[in-house]
Amino acid sequence: MKKHLKLLVRKIFKICGYRVDFIKIKVNNLTTTIYNANKINLCCGTQKINGFIGVDITNLADIILDLKYNNLPFNTNSADVVICISAINYFTYERGAEIVSEVFRILKQGGIARFGVQDMESIAKRYINKDNDFFFQKLPNGSDRFTGPTIGDKFAAWFYGYIAGGYPCQYFYDFESLEYHFKKAGFSKIERKAFMESRIDEIEKIDNRQEQMFFLEAVK
Repeated sequence: MKKHLKLLVRKIFKICGYRVDFIKIKVNNLTTTIYNANKINLCCGTQKINGFIGVDITNLADIILDLKYNNLPFNTNSADVVICISAINYFTYERGAEIVSEVFRILKQGGIARFGVQDMESIAKRYINKDNDFFFQKLPNGSDRFTGPTIGDKFAAWFYGYIAGGYPCQYFYDFESLEYHFKKAGFSKIERKAFMESRIDEIEKIDNRQEQMFFLEAVK
């Protein structure tokens, strides 16, 4: 029974474009732990990218995992690419550093990590320049994207009360502050990349929100 389930799961992941080197299945509760996957999308939300294993707390992820409390369930030196877009800011500064170290651990030598995050420097410049179009954006349902009646209130809400998907932001980065995590983790090359500029194939399926984010790409 267990052998047949393992073969079935392997076949499903192959069809979906995933390369999985080892799968352990617990038949009693049907949970699947993937130890080796070559492309990983951390905090994927509802995003599905062909060839990437999605990891998130939501039920739509391939691996359901709360990164606030758990480390990555992948073997050391097992992944080629790890991406994390618009997510590291939802963890504390200390936990963010631990997640970056975990990414370094699971990447192969020469593996690539790409993180996209809301840019503290860019947001600060928009505040100084009184960018009404940005701060008074509306969501599709007609509500304000940023709470508060004035630009000052909305700027403060960005740092102290911005919530996406029910999860409040815990820390905000500019490039240098996030780069520090990657330097400390041991990455050999760390670069700021433009929107859609990357060593990773099909980057157009990964990047988003160029008006508010910076993109850091690092090589182990």
